[in-house]
Amino acid sequence: MEKLDKEEQKIMDLLPKGMDRPRPLKELVKLTGWSSRKVRGTIYRLITIHHKAIGAIYQQPGNGYFIITNDKEQNTALAPLPHRLWR
Repeated sequence: MEKLDKEEQKIMDLLPKGMDRPRPLKELVKLTGWSSRKVRGTIYRLITIHHKAIGAIYQQPGNGYFIITNDKEQNTALAPLPHRLWR
């Protein structure tokens, strides 16, 4: 597994552990100063290249990305993520 680059590490540092308080894309864009496309692309690399357990919730309120910490979170969030990243 490759080492995370600075951008990948920045996203990992901003993502909360667990799905109780996911971080919305809009907030990640604001905190990083990047475009939404760049944030989503970095998350995609973290999942596909580095095999990081990152999930997302797509419901209001409480949508956003988070680090998966258990099987329930994985079942809830991981399945729909890859096809939504490039929306």
